[in-house]
Amino acid sequence: MMAKKNEVNEQVNATDLFVNTLWDQYEQSLERARKFRETQEDAVFNTFKEVIKFNKEYRKSVGSLYQQTRKTNRELTKGIIQNVSNREEAKKLEAKVKDLDEVTNQLKSVTEQMEKLALTPVKSTVTFIDQFEDSLEKSAESYLVYSRERRKAWQQVTDQYVKQARKTNHEAVGFVRDKSKELIKATKTEELVNS
Repeated sequence: MMAKKNEVNEQVNATDLFVNTLWDQYEQSLERARKFRETQEDAVFNTFKEVIKFNKEYRKSVGSLYQQTRKTNRELTKGIIQNVSNREEAKKLEAKVKDLDEVTNQLKSVTEQMEKLALTPVKSTVTFIDQFEDSLEKSAESYLVYSRERRKAWQQVTDQYVKQARKTNHEAVGFVRDKSKELIKATKTEELVNS
């Protein structure tokens, strides 16, 4: 009798162990897939942010290159104007020098105004792109948060489903085990009666 109980306990433990192992492996793979998905999302989002950061730095470097070119051009212009005003012919003609200074100042003023007009569309385009990228980054981040919250809600449903499926599986294995015991008992009893 004791041997039969040990055999039954071993059978129960073996079947429960099998079912638990099966479901534990399933839950572990489910958890690994969830972590992998989040890691991928983080990697994509971080790459996205790095691209936006790179674009902003690139635009800054192009802007500073333009400023440096502008500064160099102004220095060249000043040098040329000073060369013209330092000539002996210019010194002899003081009246023309005054006119030359006036024309030079007017030319500088017109050049600055033209430069401002030319830069307005460029500056507004750069500003628009910066705002667009910032908006895109915020939208991507909020979508990531939203999708994770939504997925977390579904994960709870999935976890409950897995829990219920595990329970049902245990019950089914237990039912089969119990019925097979009854069948074995019935068969043994029938053999004893027939003998």
